[in-house]
Amino acid sequence: SAALRAAVALAADGGGHSPERVESLGGAWVAEEALAIGVYCALAEPSVERALLLSVNHSGDSDSTGSVCGNLLGALYGADVLPAAWLRPLEGRDTIERLATELA
Repeated sequence: SAALRAAVALAADGGGHSPERVESLGGAWVAEEALAIGVYCALAEPSVERALLLSVNHSGDSDSTGSVCGNLLGALYGADVLPAAWLRPLEGRDTIERLATELA
């Protein structure tokens, strides 16, 4: 809970976004840091595209933080907010979307 509180506070302070600010939450090599970074990026950056880029552009475990941030933003907004150029090359997209619809 301390890591999440730090992420929410950092997102709310309005100090701008940078890899250094992301890394102030840790390197994401442990679960609570990865969750904090994903939450920070999703809260701090109103643009979905820029939030995702922020979540992976740091020197820590960026694939994990990108996954956390992407899952949070996907739950909030759905795939419609993602750039079409990012979605086109996805392998198995139709199957994944069909299964997700059936599960929901």
